[in-house]
Amino acid sequence: MKVYAVVFDWSVTNNYNEDSQVDIELFDTYQKAFNRFSEIIRNEKTPETSWVADAFDENDEVLDGYEFDEHIESDGKEELGCWWNITDRNNWYQHDFLELRIMEVK
Repeated sequence: MKVYAVVFDWSVTNNYNEDSQVDIELFDTYQKAFNRFSEIIRNEKTPETSWVADAFDENDEVLDGYEFDEHIESDGKEELGCWWNITDRNNWYQHDFLELRIMEVK
């Protein structure tokens, strides 16, 4: 049996706040997991939600000062592991690491 995990490891720090957490959500279908994975990315790129919105320009290109890596080779129909990671180079503690994992369980 397969399960699909969306793992969101995030950390933020600024003059007023320092916080971090790892959120793990399990799904019974790849499509549900992929939809949640995509939803988190959309939310993180929203200025009212996250610092991550500051890392991208109007063409969705990563600005200087940020380390970005992604592997999204799926439209949600083919089962592939995905990741989407961004780190603030001026504050290595501040990051978003998002992963969609496919796991076999007995």
